[in-house]
Amino acid sequence: MKVAIDYQTALGQKTGFGYYVKNLVENLEKIDKNSDYLLIKPNTEEDFSTLKRFYWDQVKVPLYAKKNKVELLHQPAFSAPIFYSEKMVVTVCDLISVFFGQDIPFISRQYFGKWMPFTYRKADHIIAISEQTKKDIIKFLAFPEEKITVIYLGADEKYFKQPEKSKIEVVKKKFQTGKNYFIHVGTINPRKNLEFLVKAFSNIVHENNNWNLVIAGKKGWYYDNLFKLVAERGLEKRVIFTGYVDDDEKHQLYWGAGAFVFPSIYEGFGLPPLEAMSAGVPVISSCVSSMPEVVGEAGVLLDPHDEESWSKTMLEFTRLTYLRRKLSALSKERAKLFTWGKTARQTIEVYQKVVNE
Repeated sequence: MKVAIDYQTALGQKTGFGYYVKNLVENLEKIDKNSDYLLIKPNTEEDFSTLKRFYWDQVKVPLYAKKNKVELLHQPAFSAPIFYSEKMVVTVCDLISVFFGQDIPFISRQYFGKWMPFTYRKADHIIAISEQTKKDIIKFLAFPEEKITVIYLGADEKYFKQPEKSKIEVVKKKFQTGKNYFIHVGTINPRKNLEFLVKAFSNIVHENNNWNLVIAGKKGWYYDNLFKLVAERGLEKRVIFTGYVDDDEKHQLYWGAGAFVFPSIYEGFGLPPLEAMSAGVPVISSCVSSMPEVVGEAGVLLDPHDEESWSKTMLEFTRLTYLRRKLSALSKERAKLFTWGKTARQTIEVYQKVVNE
């Protein structure tokens, strides 16, 4: 097969989309030696504005695919080119832009919330990254169920391996995390429910002098109220914002953490909890959308609107070492079920099915 893949999101400061694309491509090339995978890359690694994203998706990507006469185009992260008439597979990671349009800036809302879902109908086949996402696609986009395949994401093998202790200490010192800390990883935006998390944490700070809250991730949008809340509650030294962290720093921060906290209101999959579980970090997560599919019974699942339950559970985690050890062991075993090799093999099956139709 000759397959073109849009690789733009795997460049620069990667988020969930980017890690998916990077790991998928690495494993496709490792497993499938009989196919030719062409990566469509821009000349810059800078994040695209919404308008640049539109031009890239709708003009540059299809032109490249047509010029190189590929058998299949895979758009793994954003909108499908509407005027592309050849065979195409699209990965739909979530319908966040449909459900949470009010939490996205106006121009982005028009593109991600209205245009993107419309373009998905051009796909010959859709890859959904969770059963929850598949259900959402069927219900809200009226896409045929028989043309949707669920393929879970994978856990990067490196997270299973403990970094050198000296490197963990260096990153903890760099970000002034303190000895013990809860960690959240992800772009800062309203859907991540971080104001709720800070409130839940602030309820226990006086009963817990030794644990801080580390929020690792770049600023996304509508984050001012979060920083104001931290200041209003006098938590500037207890809630640490690291900004964007690279792969190595994230790896080290996971291994230095006492617990991972993830009160997100909606996720298409939830890669950070899986990464944390791979590192043996006990997880407290919201119980909604795809989270139960990923975390299963290896972590504690809570209502992302029940502040009291979150405060109580976080306090228990600071006190009950045996609970953390038990969940740590369960987390690692659970994470082994999700591999990028499996993701790639199942993706190849979809490619072959579409090409042969």
